[in-house]
Amino acid sequence: MNLTKENIQFIDTYLDNSDIVFVDIRMEMVDHVASGIEAKMSEGDTRDFYFIFKDYMVENKAKLLDDNRKFLTSADKKIWKALLKELVKPIMPLLLSASFLGFYFLHKNLSLEIFKNVVSVIPLLGLIGFLLMYVVYSQVKQLKRFSAVERLAWPFFVSYQMSVIVLNFSKTVKEGYATFWLIGGLSLALTFMLLLIRVSLKIFKTYNERFKPIE
Repeated sequence: MNLTKENIQFIDTYLDNSDIVFVDIRMEMVDHVASGIEAKMSEGDTRDFYFIFKDYMVENKAKLLDDNRKFLTSADKKIWKALLKELVKPIMPLLLSASFLGFYFLHKNLSLEIFKNVVSVIPLLGLIGFLLMYVVYSQVKQLKRFSAVERLAWPFFVSYQMSVIVLNFSKTVKEGYATFWLIGGLSLALTFMLLLIRVSLKIFKTYNERFKPIE
């Protein structure tokens, strides 16, 4: 027994109205609910779809909402796993070296105080970069709400905190050996941000291609 397109759309709308707002999670659940209802029909339940659906949701809605929380946790794991994969790729040492050389050049050509003022904007680069990327990409690609995409805000916040910690350390740094530790810390923070942006673009593209809204 197969449900009609209208039945599938009804399930999707119901789940959306039940605060399951992310398209990827909702599509997984729509498939699960539809399979459960089709199984009941195949077992001989001849009632109209809406009555079977109502009874199914009475029995399973609490579990579906709990699964929604589990999916969000799974999305966080996917993001960190993707980031770890980027950290072991050859691009990692290249970005780190380029960042270090760039900061070293700035340090050599600016006074220490001006250098600190210049790099003080780094914590905002990641957050602003993510927001601009998300807004522009969602407008151009008409990106829907995906769990992993919106959960990217957390690792970007982590990168922001990393930069803040390094810059707080810079307040105690004087000319000399400690400056290299400052440059190294800034290089790590910037590299982490750049890799995170790279991961974000991949996730945006993958989710936009994989999950198409039900029409």
